[in-house]
Amino acid sequence: MNQLVGQKLSIVTYKPQTTRHRILGIVSEPEFQMVLLDTPGVMKEEFNKLDEMMLKSVRTAMANADVLLTIVDAVRDPMGSFEGLLPEERNNPAPLGVIINKCDLLDVEEIRELKRYFEGIPGVSKVFPVSALAGIGHQAVQDWALECLPEGPTLYPKDSVSEHPERFFIAEIIREKIFLQYSQEVPYSTQVWVQSHKERDGIKKDLILAKVFVERKSQMGIIIGREGRALKELSTAARLDIENFLGRPVFLDLGVKVKEGWRSDESLLEDLGLDDPNKLEQPMLGPSPDFRA
Repeated sequence: MNQLVGQKLSIVTYKPQTTRHRILGIVSEPEFQMVLLDTPGVMKEEFNKLDEMMLKSVRTAMANADVLLTIVDAVRDPMGSFEGLLPEERNNPAPLGVIINKCDLLDVEEIRELKRYFEGIPGVSKVFPVSALAGIGHQAVQDWALECLPEGPTLYPKDSVSEHPERFFIAEIIREKIFLQYSQEVPYSTQVWVQSHKERDGIKKDLILAKVFVERKSQMGIIIGREGRALKELSTAARLDIENFLGRPVFLDLGVKVKEGWRSDESLLEDLGLDDPNKLEQPMLGPSPDFRA
């Protein structure tokens, strides 16, 4: 989606299940507007309420889409990862395209073999070898999607790239840095809530207050690190990307707070905005973080 929109909206890491929300992106040209929904990955098992919420988001998007695009990793079991992505009985007859990403890491014959395999799957309308990193192949995806989409009214202003607020994308940037910096289970046990974002005129930097929520005290220690070094490293990496996203300097006040079992607590998931990426009101999660960078 980032390539099609022309701006980074969905965070990208080498770890699976990074995306948690259904993220909306808008591609507008004088002659058309195309609305994209980037969903969480499909899981074969649900381990907690968060997994249930994510899968519900995927199913809702699939049921209402005019065109379906699935993405497989060319070098990480693409055939196996495609299995289970779609329900056995598809109620939505929308055209289905398969995007084979990271094709720059394969030779030509390997790409042809994968393309033939997916073209032979019943219900697959089109197969696209692409490289998101190199920016190759996404134009063919857009052209095909436009051919398949029905005509309709323009839904958003032509200069919009998304409907989500800046605070949502700020939280996603921080979460991306957590996935990149920390290992094993810790990133999956964290969620970020941006309490406030105050734009300040003149020479003052924007002020952003944010919390990283974890499930256990031991995870808080990992996020913070010895003498707070890991949290400072996280805060710096996130701040640089946030400044690039907003186009202006910011001061990021980043804290850490424990909320035990938040992934299995439906009310906490709603407080943290997992049910609604546009949520802005302050959740009832405690007045201050347990530790601040």
